[in-house]
Amino acid sequence: MISLHPFVKRPHAALWLWIAVAVTLAGFVLRMIRLVDVPPRWDEGWSVAHASLPIDELLVITAADVHPPLYYLLLGGWQEAFGVSLAGARYLSVLMSLPAIPLAYGTGRVLLNSPRAGVFAAALTAWLPLLVYYGAVIRMYALAPSFVLLATWAALRLAVSGRQITRARPNPVLAFVVGAAGAMLTLYHAAWALAALGICATWIALRGRTAERGAQSVWARIGPLWAAIALAALVFAPWAIYALPQLYGRAVAEAGANIGQQYSVAYFIEIGLIGLTLSQRAGWPGVLVSGIIVLAGLSAAILNQRSPSQIRHPKSKMQDALLLPLLIIVFTLVGVAVAARHWALNARMLIGAAPALALWLAWAFEQLARWRWPAAVVAALALAGVYASTSAGLVYEKSLEVFDPYNPHTYHANLAAQGRPSDVAIFNVLSPAGFYALDRYPSSPAWSYALTWDPVIEPRARWEARIQALAREHPRFWLVLYRGLAGSNGDLRGWVDSNFYPALAQWGEEEVFYGLYGVAQGELATGDGAGSRWGDLELRQARLAVAVRPGDVVPVAFVWRALAPLPANLKIFVHAVDAHGVVVAQHDAQPLNDLRPMTTLPVGEHVSDRHGLALPEGFAGRLRILVGLYDPATGRRALTVSGQDAVTIGFVEVR
Repeated sequence: MISLHPFVKRPHAALWLWIAVAVTLAGFVLRMIRLVDVPPRWDEGWSVAHASLPIDELLVITAADVHPPLYYLLLGGWQEAFGVSLAGARYLSVLMSLPAIPLAYGTGRVLLNSPRAGVFAAALTAWLPLLVYYGAVIRMYALAPSFVLLATWAALRLAVSGRQITRARPNPVLAFVVGAAGAMLTLYHAAWALAALGICATWIALRGRTAERGAQSVWARIGPLWAAIALAALVFAPWAIYALPQLYGRAVAEAGANIGQQYSVAYFIEIGLIGLTLSQRAGWPGVLVSGIIVLAGLSAAILNQRSPSQIRHPKSKMQDALLLPLLIIVFTLVGVAVAARHWALNARMLIGAAPALALWLAWAFEQLARWRWPAAVVAALALAGVYASTSAGLVYEKSLEVFDPYNPHTYHANLAAQGRPSDVAIFNVLSPAGFYALDRYPSSPAWSYALTWDPVIEPRARWEARIQALAREHPRFWLVLYRGLAGSNGDLRGWVDSNFYPALAQWGEEEVFYGLYGVAQGELATGDGAGSRWGDLELRQARLAVAVRPGDVVPVAFVWRALAPLPANLKIFVHAVDAHGVVVAQHDAQPLNDLRPMTTLPVGEHVSDRHGLALPEGFAGRLRILVGLYDPATGRRALTVSGQDAVTIGFVEVR
């Protein structure tokens, strides 16, 4: 065993293990710093909401997304057991990221042929900014490195010893299957690291290490490894068959509109190097210092091999230590860069190569320490220095997933102020739903979804059926549209305005629309007022509920007809008036909840129009329903041709 220092006695192997344990605890502390100081980020909100769905819905949404389901399933089970909270969900990510540290130690021992190098690998895995950043974020990136390192450790064990250790404990075949299949079911981009691992491990197995291995058949060398690869592929196959065609179809459909097509793969590789090293604050010095350390380690390795005082490692071992991390990094950079031209590139997509960077740097530190300890210390100080601002700032600010303007608490603030426990809020994207779920109290409205905004847009038939099912259970519901009427949101709101009874429409921060809707409990009765005219606008039909419960929304439906082009955008008002003439509830809007201005009404055609009157919970009694028009600029009511400023269409009993 290589000594820690020329003047220090060679430590026992158990001491290195205890050092690795201490490093793991240090990694835990680094990930717990300011764990809940930063509000939930956009993708974190998506994770919280996505994991809260029933399993069948979770899998359907995941198949249309760019990530596999394992992380969401684990987070869903965690939230079911411990509740939905920011601290709890981020703590789960911390726990998921921690196994990567001892696994880096074990992998370093096997690959780098030194327990001290294993400690270096564990320390780098505990500290590297990319791994610490995503080790405390509510996303699958916390879990992926642990699976990749488990697969790497197992593949190296199989490549080195083949059938000789397939009965060892822990079983490397089982460990590889869990690691490789788990990585692919956690992060699709882990495929690049696994492909490089399979190639390199096969090469190591075929090359052989001893005369005894040389006498083995080819299958004896690679059989256990390839069997493990086949088993892992078999575990992943059901999900791949179900989801990958949908993912590919989505990528092809959106490829033409992706601005990434304008850039070369080389450009994305450059961006990827910054992302892998998390050098957004440090810039290219962060990348260069890491590269210089590896080159310095290579120089030290050559000197160590030539020095008679140093223990000489087999050249093949050195080649493995250099080649495997290099292949994983190169494969991941190129794979993610190519995919970026059809999708996007973010630092988090490279997380599968972060363990390889830790192993690569650990090998360099080991070679420098074997040559001259001060050289290793200088390299460590240089790496820490260039990342000082990143490690102290960016890592804990979690600002890579922020989309301005940004206020995750605005959703609950709006809904809790006016909503009721019996209501349900329907979100058009899961991220705001997750923000709302994190802030929600038992007395706040429940939530559901109808996805019409990126990254997942559901088929219309699916969200129509879901809203109709919710309407059978909730007499009132809220529609929350991130980005208002943009994109496919207009289809959703237009359908809801046409099929339910809008009682309130308002706009909040970040171009968010909040609409309250009522549901008709049975058929509406025909009301009075048909034939009333306001200039060239005629009321053809009025219908309304006969009786409702206190706190419900009174549904009112009209059919209008323009006899000639209308010159002004007058607004329709619908009032519910009690026996004393007091307005108990009202709704003011142009047809289709302000989506059809009066001046756009086609001449001679019948235009359906719905209104809802949200009643206070404490009112009971008889209400008279009035309809009329007014000028929103002046507030002055328009008169009917008979001189009335409002028309009574009927009465509703609230009981």
